[in-house]
Formats: sequence, C-alpha cells, structure tokens
Amino acid sequence: MTDLIHHIAIEDDWEMSRGFGEYEVATRGTHLDDAGFIHAATAEQVPQVLAARYADISLPLLDIAIRLDALAAAGIDVEWHDGFPHIMGAIPMTREIVASELPLAR
Repeated sequence: MTDLIHHIAIEDDWEMSRGFGEYEVATRGTHLDDAGFIHAATAEQVPQVLAARYADISLPLLDIAIRLDALAAAGIDVEWHDGFPHIMGAIPMTREIVASELPLAR
C-alpha cells in the first residue's frame, strides 16, 4: 500500500473550499453528505478515474495527493472498497494532509 492517495478535483471546487478550510466534494457533482465518503484513487488508478468520470468535461482539474498517515492522525478514516480508497470525512486543507495540488494536463 502507498502512503499517498489521490483525489481528482475540479479546480473551482477546490479553490472555493479554501475559505472553509476543508474540502467536501465526494466526486464530480456530488457532495460528501450525499455520497457518504470522498472518492480517491491510488496513483496507478488516476488515469482510469480520469477516463471514467472526467473525460467529457473541459474544466481545469487538479490531482490532489493526500497523506494517509496525516488523515489518520486527524481522525479521518480511509476504507478500501474494490481496491479504491474512500475518505470517510471532509479533507482538511492543511500542508500536513495535502502533499500536493497538481494541475492535470488535458
């Protein structure tokens, strides 16, 4: 298992969340409250997620790398289902938890 997991975020959603200090978008068009978790992926799964969920939009996207150990230290569980990580709460937008925010080439 890796020490980083990834979440694909629409850049506007990520940036709008900064003022709140935490990110609550489960996946494209779905809030954490509706899904019950935030979708994530391993680095190897990112291309598959992009193709399945984001291929039809032209909005700027970010690959958010998240430290598993920092999530655990913040009391946020990660559950694995069918090989994909599910983040069981809002993501605190801190340097301890967010390892990087990389724009995705489209």
